[in-house]
Amino acid sequence: MRHGHFLKLLLAGALALPMLAGVARANPLILFDLKSGKILEHQDAFKRWYPASLTKLMTAYVTFRAIAAGEVTLDSPIKVTKHSAGEPPSKMGFKPGSVMRLDNALKMMLVKSANDIAMAVGENIGGTQAAFADRMNAEAARLGMTGTHFVNPNGLYSPDQYTTARDLALLVMAIRGEFPQYAPWFSIEGLAVGKKALPNYNLLIGRYPGADGMKTGFVCSSGFNMIGSATRNGRTLVAVVLGEKSAVSRAETAAKLLDQGFDTPTTGSTTLAALPSYG
Repeated sequence: MRHGHFLKLLLAGALALPMLAGVARANPLILFDLKSGKILEHQDAFKRWYPASLTKLMTAYVTFRAIAAGEVTLDSPIKVTKHSAGEPPSKMGFKPGSVMRLDNALKMMLVKSANDIAMAVGENIGGTQAAFADRMNAEAARLGMTGTHFVNPNGLYSPDQYTTARDLALLVMAIRGEFPQYAPWFSIEGLAVGKKALPNYNLLIGRYPGADGMKTGFVCSSGFNMIGSATRNGRTLVAVVLGEKSAVSRAETAAKLLDQGFDTPTTGSTTLAALPSYG
């Protein structure tokens, strides 16, 4: 399915946005091949940006590593603290003292983008928000995310919480490379929790052919962020798109990038690790 057809489905009868000759490059973006790490397109890849809820990918990564180390299991209880319950939306709204399994907490965090649950996961695994943020920053440093710093696990605004498109690409490489068993979690179309139906904010999922991830984010200071991935014929491409004007435009930009990428060979391209800093 080409980008124009995808847009028609995405807008579901609304006025179609104008088609462009290429992807608008006003904000940071990067498109890369997941297996090789080779870059197909990039713009302002090292520009500092607020990650918003893309932060939750690092929260998931730290948690996956904690599971692998035997610190916790997918069945471990996650208790909602008073502090986590007080986080602003998007949230589940569970009362302090509520308990859920870690696997369910992670799915709510990734699909609903629940800020209260992300904080609860961080506090339960790290002990405190600050201690968990230290673990996030340690992992960022280990992965070579040189333009990234975290102070919370959910991505709510702080001037001290920032990243770059290139750093987010490195994080995606680590998550998908080290923990392929969790890949299906990033393509869940929606969850049913009690009487609540929770659709995925990622508008590519279930609409764009081969879409299989990964996360969206928004705070006023960041605009609409997105990491969209798709797999076709065994080839997975990932588009990191930051600072779009709407949920639709971030999905449109990601879809256009992915379309271009699937038409482009990666032979000879620069890798994420080799991309020199610029800007």
